[in-house]
Amino acid sequence: MKHVSALIFPETEPSLHTMAKLLIFFDSLSYYQPTESVSADNKDINFLADLCTSHVPAPLPAEELYRFNRLLREMETSRPDELARLFSAATAPQATGQTRDQDETSASRVYSTLQTDAETKTSNRHKELLWQARLILKLAEILDRREVEVRHGLTRVSSMEKKVFAVLDGRHEPDPDAPAPISSLGKPEQQPAEYIFPAEPTFGTSNQFIPLRIKAWAELFLADSVEQQSLILVTANQECGSTLLTGYENFRRREAAKLFSLSIPSLQFTGYHGAKYIENRKKFRKTFQANIKSLEQYLQKTADSVRKDSVNQDQLSELTANISSWEENLQGYFPIKAKNFSTLDFYSFPGISFAELFQKIFHPKPTVPAKNQQDRSAILAILTT
Repeated sequence: MKHVSALIFPETEPSLHTMAKLLIFFDSLSYYQPTESVSADNKDINFLADLCTSHVPAPLPAEELYRFNRLLREMETSRPDELARLFSAATAPQATGQTRDQDETSASRVYSTLQTDAETKTSNRHKELLWQARLILKLAEILDRREVEVRHGLTRVSSMEKKVFAVLDGRHEPDPDAPAPISSLGKPEQQPAEYIFPAEPTFGTSNQFIPLRIKAWAELFLADSVEQQSLILVTANQECGSTLLTGYENFRRREAAKLFSLSIPSLQFTGYHGAKYIENRKKFRKTFQANIKSLEQYLQKTADSVRKDSVNQDQLSELTANISSWEENLQGYFPIKAKNFSTLDFYSFPGISFAELFQKIFHPKPTVPAKNQQDRSAILAILTT
């Protein structure tokens, strides 16, 4: 691991805010796309395109992709309550012999590829799991976008109310604390000269489906054909991170190892293409180069180890010194008024890869072979804003 990179989960349309925060420490990021279809909103994901790449882990055949995209177009115009119903219905297929009611049968037809031929039962089971996983993740994208739009709409209404009351009170000056309007991708519609990323919005309705969303994402991870998958998974949702931590604890009967925590600042940018952010990030990482390099080496050694006690005391002392140096330099690098820092927590799962962990959590009888990572320890990073 020459430079630290990470795979974002379970979001398949990560927000600008999340990526910009994570790229303060990580050299690069990647994220999954459920299918080759890319929504119009996501094509110009922003100025971070060179630092954050997307990947389709389980491409669909052309015929199935056409059917899938047609279904998505229908869902885009569905009512919120209908989306929630489809989301709930998109569960793993029931075992043979179990019955389904009329609604479940109707809902499952749109993504069921199961055939009756006994010789292809296992293959079809795998296809059905992946089909459902893609559907769940696309439904999650739709729900996220709609909730962000509602949240930003309420923000705009609140801002307009403040202006009206200001006029009634005889004050014509705009409120300097009023937030700038934000698009559904997290980009300011009218950016001020120096813009600090707003607080990351929390999931609303879609938060109720996090366990299902993680399971769907895990299906894509297990089906990923990339030989060397990312050893670090990162999320900006604490519940998502807790799900993996709890899954490891239940399986291994011990807690994951807490490695360290870092304070992560917000960097400003100017202009639509974020030239200021890129410049500030480059300057920041150059200043903290020694700290970042040392922490990268520590994470590499941890990932290569299979025992909890494989890091010696000297390495722990060096880690402590680097964390202290990072925090002290951070306090001097930013003025007191700009201390809107987030926290990036790192955890290790000694002796198990994410592929193995997902198999244990979601497939007591494996349906997809685990990748060749048995001699690696997975690392999880959780961003808390």
